[in-house]
Amino acid sequence: MEEDFDFGKKVSINDTMDAAEQNASNSTKILLLLRSFLGIQQRRAEAYSKLKRGFSDYMASGGELAYQKLCSEITIEFNDCSKKVLEMESLFQSPDYQRLDLAQILRAVQDQEKQKLHLVCVFG
Repeated sequence: MEEDFDFGKKVSINDTMDAAEQNASNSTKILLLLRSFLGIQQRRAEAYSKLKRGFSDYMASGGELAYQKLCSEITIEFNDCSKKVLEMESLFQSPDYQRLDLAQILRAVQDQEKQKLHLVCVFG
């Protein structure tokens, strides 16, 4: 009887350790995703800077072709950033993560970025 009790205790401890390891693994995955999100935000900031410089150059030189090319490149960059954030949002909503709070934050940031881009395009 005592051996069965010890075995049950060991199984219970192992189960607890497995759950703790899984929680740590999920926390690590969440942290990595959030760091990737910060990287995407950095890319967006760099794209805005590049667009601003390009617009200044365009106003100074009138090089329309170069500015159109830059706008195309920036559009591709923003689209890529948006797609990646949407993928992250979807991951946070998935059963593997179950972090609707983080998904909602990413959605709010996406909405603000969309509005910011619109304002930049309208008002320069």
